[in-house]
Amino acid sequence: MNRTRHAILLAILVSGTAVSISTTAGEPVRVIFDTDMDTDCDDAGALAMLHAFADQGKVKILATMVSSRYQYSAPCVRAINTYFGRSDLPLGVPKGEGASTKRGSKYARQIAREFPGNLDQNDDAPDARLVYRRVLASQPDGSVVIVSVGYLTNLKDLLETQPDEQSKLDGHGLVSRKVKYWVCMGGAYPRRLKHGGYGNFMPHAEATVTAIRDWPGNVFFSGDGKQIHTGRLLRSQAATENPVKRAYDLYLGSRLTRPSWDQVALLYAVEPKASYWRLTLQGHNHIFSNATNEWRSEPDNLRHHLVQIKPDMRDDVTKTIEALMAHVPPKKQRNRKDEPDQ
Repeated sequence: MNRTRHAILLAILVSGTAVSISTTAGEPVRVIFDTDMDTDCDDAGALAMLHAFADQGKVKILATMVSSRYQYSAPCVRAINTYFGRSDLPLGVPKGEGASTKRGSKYARQIAREFPGNLDQNDDAPDARLVYRRVLASQPDGSVVIVSVGYLTNLKDLLETQPDEQSKLDGHGLVSRKVKYWVCMGGAYPRRLKHGGYGNFMPHAEATVTAIRDWPGNVFFSGDGKQIHTGRLLRSQAATENPVKRAYDLYLGSRLTRPSWDQVALLYAVEPKASYWRLTLQGHNHIFSNATNEWRSEPDNLRHHLVQIKPDMRDDVTKTIEALMAHVPPKKQRNRKDEPDQ
């Protein structure tokens, strides 16, 4: 790649306009977090990180969307939000076709039942398409970062929406105007050609193919995380009333840690200029009809970018994620200080 093109790509093209992917100093990243919150506990770990970033003033959480149709995924997300003092965050779920609910969860139902929240099941949550439209329409142009760590159902549905009372733009136009970039956790790199139920892409293949093909802005694909094992600090230090700790305990049993695919994607979304990252700017993510994938160097797609962790930075990434996952909300920190010594 020549130096001129490399410099242009580093600026990142958003809807034809070159802008930096970093935010103004001191300005929080405006994040819509889209999770399946069902088959793996790394979704819960990433949501804990999101709240930690928000408590640090680095993130403004706009919504926590749920891409799973499993009845306890949304209540689990609401329970975690409530623990971190943000029970009123907008939340939406798919109302049409999506990934099979037979995939289930080792923890979501228990979290929903054991921890306080105000949502009983997915069916009680609003339509994700409408929540996306309302939240995006209310934000400044080119300001929103979407982080998907689940199925791409909601993003496909969003692109297919029509103008309504929230915006005169259709879904494609609304994304073009409001979204700064999308960080997509899914697939494997350089390729995953074996079909199966693994990961975020294949359970709802149609949504994966459509969302990635039709997305009008920049997509940063993240598939790293297998070698980033986290959860040890959370499980050893977090209080018993922490629903994220409980999710990890339920999922892992006697195992101590879990790979951190979702946490890595979120970390890049919030801190894209950190020294952890190696970007591949040449090529595109080729999605097959069954949602297997392969990173191909040709033809080039200026909107596709591959995010990977520099091998010598894995320990630093692990420590950063561990600390963020074990974060204690400020109110609960104060409560602990008020407790008498035993």
